[in-house]
Amino acid sequence: MWWMSPRLWAAGALALLLAFASVQTVRVGRLKDALGKAEKSAAEARSALAWQKARADTCEAAVGRQNAAIEALGEASRAKLAQADKAASDARAVAASAKRQADALLAAKLKGATACERAEDVRRRFEETVP
Repeated sequence: MWWMSPRLWAAGALALLLAFASVQTVRVGRLKDALGKAEKSAAEARSALAWQKARADTCEAAVGRQNAAIEALGEASRAKLAQADKAASDARAVAASAKRQADALLAAKLKGATACERAEDVRRRFEETVP
């Protein structure tokens, strides 16, 4: 029985081991290629992430500067608005005073017998009223 020969069994086992080793060698080669591609992809992703983080930091700094500028403009606007309100209030007070003075001039009876004397009286009262 030739098929029971130990040499045949050894040769068959050796052939099986060689086939298994060949398959494993091919698989290891493919895995090494896949690992290399994955490492390259990871390095590219880390580089892109670093660039994006730097870009985000730049944008955050710009937004911070813009927010500070907007706040400063708001403060300046509020100060100018308060100044304008005060000026308007002062103008209203001056206008009310001028109106009272004009009403007093118009309501006063003119003194003088002649038109010239009455005109002189109006001029005098005006000079007394208006500084």
